Amino acid sequence: MSTVARPAEQSMGPRARSLYESLCMRAVNQSIGRAIRHRGDFAAIVFLDARYAEPRIARKLPAWIAGPNQSGLMSDRLEFPDGVVRVTPLVGVPDSQSISLSTLLDAQHLLSALLTSFIINTDWLLSHIQPHTPLTLIANQAQSTSSLHQNISWCKPEFVVPNMQIMHTKLMFLVYPRHVRFVVLTGNLVEEEWTVVQNSVFIQDFPLDYTRVFSANEFSTSLALSLHDLSVPYSVVARLNHVDFTRARARIVTTVPTGGKRVHMNMESYGMLRLAHVVDQFNTQIAEEWEPDARLYCIGSSLGKLDTNWLRDFYMCAHGWDPQSLALNARASIVPENMIDIAVAFPTHSDVATNVYGKPAMQYVMAKQNVYENPKFPKSCMFRVQPRVNRTVVHVKAIVARTGERQNRGWVYLGSHNFTPAAWGRLQRGESPYYNNYEMGVVLLDVKYECRSQDCVSKIVWENTNVVLPFSPVWVPYGRSDAPYFNPDIQ
Repeated sequence: MSTVARPAEQSMGPRARSLYESLCMRAVNQSIGRAIRHRGDFAAIVFLDARYAEPRIARKLPAWIAGPNQSGLMSDRLEFPDGVVRVTPLVGVPDSQSISLSTLLDAQHLLSALLTSFIINTDWLLSHIQPHTPLTLIANQAQSTSSLHQNISWCKPEFVVPNMQIMHTKLMFLVYPRHVRFVVLTGNLVEEEWTVVQNSVFIQDFPLDYTRVFSANEFSTSLALSLHDLSVPYSVVARLNHVDFTRARARIVTTVPTGGKRVHMNMESYGMLRLAHVVDQFNTQIAEEWEPDARLYCIGSSLGKLDTNWLRDFYMCAHGWDPQSLALNARASIVPENMIDIAVAFPTHSDVATNVYGKPAMQYVMAKQNVYENPKFPKSCMFRVQPRVNRTVVHVKAIVARTGERQNRGWVYLGSHNFTPAAWGRLQRGESPYYNNYEMGVVLLDVKYECRSQDCVSKIVWENTNVVLPFSPVWVPYGRSDAPYFNPDIQ
């Protein structure tokens, strides 16, 4: 392959270039095959062209060229080395900021995977993965799998109250020859949540080297402990020792079900208390005093049993303060009700009923009328959702936190946590907090906001990259005639 592009090559379109490269790489692979004919052969193969290091070219080489213990060509080229936020695609909507499941998995080079989700449509998922790839799956309920894919292990996490507690974590840990891919999702592994409702995806690639053992840091330790909490096999967790997590900047927040005599509880804190710990460390780094000045835009696909006391506890945790040691009246004196600046964003009945994808999208919005009509429910906190794509349903779980006098910095949470006590926990006087669900997400600290007005964020930047969300954080409260969409299937 010449390093200087020929005029004809420069004028090629994408399809012609792909054909040209495929023909060229077929000749290259035939040459490799003449040097290495079987396992007992050995030879030195020298690639004298910088383009061999490009992912699209390297992927056309034999898989063993960049194997786990080789110094292969793909070792230094990570697609997402610093972490990015993307959205899931919508059918019929071109979007350069979306990422499909096929692209995310890159099944051709995938060696093994840990996949967790509340619901997994196994037949649909396996259609995106090669049959021989070893999979460890965790869902709220294990399901039967296609006979075409034999290499699947179902993992069952610990439940203290099996009939009430749920597994809601949405995580991917994907292993490739020279790197791993850490993915946190807000949607499930079902077709509709990748086609007709829009979710968020956090992705970061990390180098993998089986010849080295890397020092642990806060991120790798949190990830390992979180996997232990999920009862993930030790053989999977042990692989983290060979991953270089130096460039990790996101912070992991998890929740595990509590109550009774739970065995696996490895993290120091969970839910809203873990969030408080993460935010407190950020405040310490920037030498910021505690000040109840944050504006929180909290969006989810499920509406929980909210009340003023719970909102106050969460609001304090969102500032980095653990309110457990304070009595309820002390908390109320520090943060009166009129200072709790939380927008609970949830799609209205008209938003969902008029979506362009109809009933397939409506089934993934969960709200009960009796919960909303409870006298303690804080209806004044309900705010509209403005989807990134008009007349679509947003299924994301996110918190956009704006802090400081100018409200132009803060943090963003993305993950499986709906804005509910079941997900984030409920503090109990004189007792340990109660958590109902398995959850996981990431907090992106020191986010910068560009704002058109006090009630509208136009751009979110983290680590010099744009944070792409499937909604616009616009603080517009419900009108008099607005009400959440009540799903008739869960009444």
